[in-house]
Amino acid sequence: MEQLFRLQAFFKNMASDIVIIYSEKGIVPFKKPLLFALPVLLGIYAVIYAPLRSKLAFRSGELLKFEVISQNYQEYRDAKTNLSLYQAKLPLLKDKGEWLSYLINANAKKNGIDIDSLRAQEEVESGGFLAASRSVSVTTSYVKLGAWLADIENSPIFIKVTELRFKKLDERMGMIQVDLKLSTVFPRFGGPAAAPGGG
Repeated sequence: MEQLFRLQAFFKNMASDIVIIYSEKGIVPFKKPLLFALPVLLGIYAVIYAPLRSKLAFRSGELLKFEVISQNYQEYRDAKTNLSLYQAKLPLLKDKGEWLSYLINANAKKNGIDIDSLRAQEEVESGGFLAASRSVSVTTSYVKLGAWLADIENSPIFIKVTELRFKKLDERMGMIQVDLKLSTVFPRFGGPAAAPGGG
């Protein structure tokens, strides 16, 4: 960098000297020196000035990249922290075959609900995640259904009721037939998901 500034100063001084001499004596004093100096000047430009200029452009580009990275680093760290917090709320991929089934059965038992049917798990891969759903049918009361759904959706691990249909049973006072679908997401962390399966 310092060499570049020195060369620039040298050429500026030389140019001002040439202008002074030319204004006094014309082109004659420059004919012979030009014949010798021109190849030397071209050589200096090719060997020193041009490579320094390309290096300077490269370094400027690198500096700009580092400035952009430093400006966005904190934002990146915050996003990474938030992503880690969200992923911590997801069930583990190794449990994908049993986790939904276990949660449905455990919460139903806790709330005194008998499961009529539990259908096979459906799985859909998207990016670094595996979405899994299970459909379940139960016959229960409004009160027990409300308590069961509250327990499920208040789980510290992510699970949502994605479909819910119910029908009042006229022959059984206060009872309803319920069909619902529960869904969760398993992080794949960039690796391929295991073969689909469900308990």
